[in-house]
Amino acid sequence: MRVPIIKAVEELKNVTPFQVENLLWGTKAIPKTYVYLGFIPGDGFRLRMICEEKNPLRTFTNEQEPVYRDSALEAFFQFEPGRTGNSSEIYLNFEVNANGALLAAYGRERTYRTYFEKGDMKAFECKVLVEEEQWSVELRIPINVLEKIYGELHLGAGSIFRCNFYKISESVDIEHYASYAPIRSEVPSFHLPEFFATAEIVEG
Repeated sequence: MRVPIIKAVEELKNVTPFQVENLLWGTKAIPKTYVYLGFIPGDGFRLRMICEEKNPLRTFTNEQEPVYRDSALEAFFQFEPGRTGNSSEIYLNFEVNANGALLAAYGRERTYRTYFEKGDMKAFECKVLVEEEQWSVELRIPINVLEKIYGELHLGAGSIFRCNFYKISESVDIEHYASYAPIRSEVPSFHLPEFFATAEIVEG
């Protein structure tokens, strides 16, 4: 995966999107879901996820609630995966429903994760737009928040990181799971960084 350097969030519309289309764990179909990701030097990553889904299930309204029980879009990231030391195992999860309720945390495994503090949650600038035929999520992932977790990252052209993107609902009536990069596990879980895709920041 190639993540271009951009100068402003407005340039995301010019980035080539990639599809969330690997159907998992018995899922037969999902609404078309695609992702735009760019990197602004000195600022951080800008993410836009779009799902062509009418009337998405959205019951949760507060931060850090289990939005994956609604209809949700999710983005997981892992930085410096080859670095020695504890930071190499840490990955981040961002999960959002159509109410704009953001669940965001980091850690080394699915359990015992650390939730981001209020200031960081505000810095993510989570925005959701619900339209008649689709809904979308925008997130900012600032470098300074990442460096609180990983230490200095020196992100720029040539930097490598790992990530995966998902469409999910654990609601029985509409249960479905899909990912960008394939997940080879019999047990449903997105918290499997060994299946994240490798991404490189490149000149736009």
